[in-house]
Amino acid sequence: MKRDSGTAKAERRKEIRPKPRLDPQSAGYLETVQIAENFTLSFKNVFFCTAVAMKQYFASALLLVALAANIGQLQAAVTVDVYYAHLCPDSVRWVQNQLLTLSPNLLNSITLDFIPFGKAQSVNNGQSFICQHGPAECEGNRVQSCILSLLPSQQAQVNYVGCQMSFDADPRGWECAFRSGVNLIAAETCVEGTQGTQLQLEAERRTQLITPAFIPTIVFNGQFDQALQDRSLTDFAGIIQELLA
Repeated sequence: MKRDSGTAKAERRKEIRPKPRLDPQSAGYLETVQIAENFTLSFKNVFFCTAVAMKQYFASALLLVALAANIGQLQAAVTVDVYYAHLCPDSVRWVQNQLLTLSPNLLNSITLDFIPFGKAQSVNNGQSFICQHGPAECEGNRVQSCILSLLPSQQAQVNYVGCQMSFDADPRGWECAFRSGVNLIAAETCVEGTQGTQLQLEAERRTQLITPAFIPTIVFNGQFDQALQDRSLTDFAGIIQELLA
């Protein structure tokens, strides 16, 4: 057998010699640690920025969906202005037979505005009013203007008008006001004060803009249309369905 030379043994010892460990205080060790920390920090920054970007993306997407829904809802909305009078029999019949028979879906698809004035007129800038069905109607118009201004929602207004505009209702207007849940002290202050006068003068101003020949007059989307007015007395729901289509 051929023996290894001294040089060969030295080479093998050199090959299996363990790698020296870096001194924690050495420049090489500190440089390696710094590189590792920088890499970790960079990875965290990338991950954080990606997470923020994804969050912003989804938030923007949700916002766009909400805006699209709102725009669609606004485009589909129908405004309905109801010009009526407190003791007018035709107004009572319209409320009972047309307004109160609307389905909840149709009612929620429109924006209602009630203008209780009828064919009344003011005297001396609201010092008094003259009404088609006498002083009790003037007082009732005033009460309704005040109650409507205090009710918080359209549904509450519809419930109140449906109660008051009935042949069985208290003509003074306060029984249905009580049932509506309105603050009666605030309502009485309005009726007896200048606020009630101002509400009726505003109702008069708006009524004069369309000079209705018949009460009630129903105006759709801010534009009086005689054909729609005539139909609204017997097919109010049908008009709304057409305007929403």
